[in-house]
Amino acid sequence: MKRIYLFFMLCISSFAFAGSPLLIEDFDYTVGDALTLHNWAIHSGTTNPIVVTSPGLSFTGYVGSGIGLSAGVNNTGDDENRSFGAQSTAGSIYASFMVNIPTNTATGSYFFHFFDPLLNTAFRARTFITPQSGQIAVGFSFNASAAQATSPTLLNFGETYLFVVKYTIVDGATNDNVSLYVFKAGDNFITEPATPTLGPLSTADATGDIVPTCVAIRQWDANQRITIDGIRVRKEWNLINDLTTSINQINGDQTLICYPNPVTDGVINLSNAGSSMKDVQIFDVVGKKVMNLQTASNRLDVSSLNQGIYVLKVSANNQTSSAGFVIK
Repeated sequence: MKRIYLFFMLCISSFAFAGSPLLIEDFDYTVGDALTLHNWAIHSGTTNPIVVTSPGLSFTGYVGSGIGLSAGVNNTGDDENRSFGAQSTAGSIYASFMVNIPTNTATGSYFFHFFDPLLNTAFRARTFITPQSGQIAVGFSFNASAAQATSPTLLNFGETYLFVVKYTIVDGATNDNVSLYVFKAGDNFITEPATPTLGPLSTADATGDIVPTCVAIRQWDANQRITIDGIRVRKEWNLINDLTTSINQINGDQTLICYPNPVTDGVINLSNAGSSMKDVQIFDVVGKKVMNLQTASNRLDVSSLNQGIYVLKVSANNQTSSAGFVIK
């Protein structure tokens, strides 16, 4: 994944700067280490610390894929949090991470949430995993200890998924909201979907809003089997790299749009690319150039490319534009 950093720096000629990640946690430590040895703090419980487990998780195209090890949320005991700094300005905070439940379990509850250490029991964006008919049901709530909403799509044991938990700060009292996005392998997660998997959810009670400061992992039961890896927290949607620019901003600043996205029929169309001759290059997620051609057409045949995430670079009239797309 390290090659992608250099690749994005080279292939994007101009872009708007955004914030660096507020938190990067790849659990790149020694197997068996307690997370409390690595900047995690206990906010509930006194036994069975959460520890580093092996192996780490992988999810094609995600920035945290295949780095370091993982955290095993496999017991009952300590619940722990790691700070990314208090965020009080209106806007959204995104926490993304990979999840795998390797074996069936008889129980389940919420295992992840945002945390405000000044309100020790105020857990927001509670994210649930519970067994259902031999598969996994995903639930979500703003603050309630029981899921307010449950996805109709069940997940599979032993399969790695990408979760994104979003907390949106809205000016005023008791009007913040939360959303959850869940992606399976092959889904398009380059840009934020218009509709989340669950949410947005909010509450009107007097303690509704918090100052999101930490991400938290919760242990629930000795039979619980959850593996978490590759946590990223930032203030914009960017699941591709740890640079200071996002695919959303690249598309917006460079005014290049490719569609349909994801590509399902082997053809991609370019919008705002003009009708003149242009150089077109396509790179895969590790920065390897997989296509290079000159064309005046705005219709590209990409049927020779495998399923995955790509970056398209178009140069014409001394200007270069870039956009990300997915082939399914």
